[in-house]
Amino acid sequence: MSGSTPAGSSRAVGADGDRDEPRSSRRVVDPETSVFRRGTRTDQADDDHDDRRSNAFVTTLKFVYRHSTALVPASFLWVLCSLPLVTVGPASLGVYAVVLSLRETGRVDRERVVETVRTNLVPATLLGFLPVTFVAIASLYVLTGLASGLVGTALTAVALYAGLYVGVLLIPTFVSMAGGVEPRTALRESYVWLAGSPVTGLQLLLVTAALLVATVGLSVGFLLLFAGVTATYHVEVIVRTTAEEVEALPSFATR
Repeated sequence: MSGSTPAGSSRAVGADGDRDEPRSSRRVVDPETSVFRRGTRTDQADDDHDDRRSNAFVTTLKFVYRHSTALVPASFLWVLCSLPLVTVGPASLGVYAVVLSLRETGRVDRERVVETVRTNLVPATLLGFLPVTFVAIASLYVLTGLASGLVGTALTAVALYAGLYVGVLLIPTFVSMAGGVEPRTALRESYVWLAGSPVTGLQLLLVTAALLVATVGLSVGFLLLFAGVTATYHVEVIVRTTAEEVEALPSFATR
């Protein structure tokens, strides 16, 4: 499969039954093979299907081991591209697109990844900068001493909470966008999903924080592992949730 498009789109069918590529984009979705609509991966043999019954993190480690030659460079590029901070959104979207491509085809479809980032460059940039802004505000309050007092403490707590909440909200949003869902739809559905799955959202936050601490402790591990492992885990959890709860993310619901 070459890629994904938002739910509801379709490919043209010629008189001879052959499917033609759409003129505007090469990214198409086959409801029967889409990793989201099946809730599983298409690049593994039948004997690997037991991974779905394993812990999500164990499955993630197996996937990272199998595709380390693609995920390590992706992690390194994510760090480089995220240095300006304002680009952390598009960089993250690109890593999610890499993971989805690996899950669906077993290889990185570079054209799909580039097209995904290019198409969603502006919304991904704006969305990705939101949690950075809120956390920066909270940090500024602490560093300047404004966090003292009831009002200052409350504003700091609100800014920090907003940054963490938006950060978790962007996980399913970016995964959806990487799968071809239009940004507004992805954000709306992700908000509903997070409101209905707060425990899963907290799990994503805690595991992401743990991975950050662990890879930073390994020094070079942050450069080569953090983004790839984290994005893989995020996608694994989102796919499992979608497979178990049909209405969790409507655009990805099993049909």
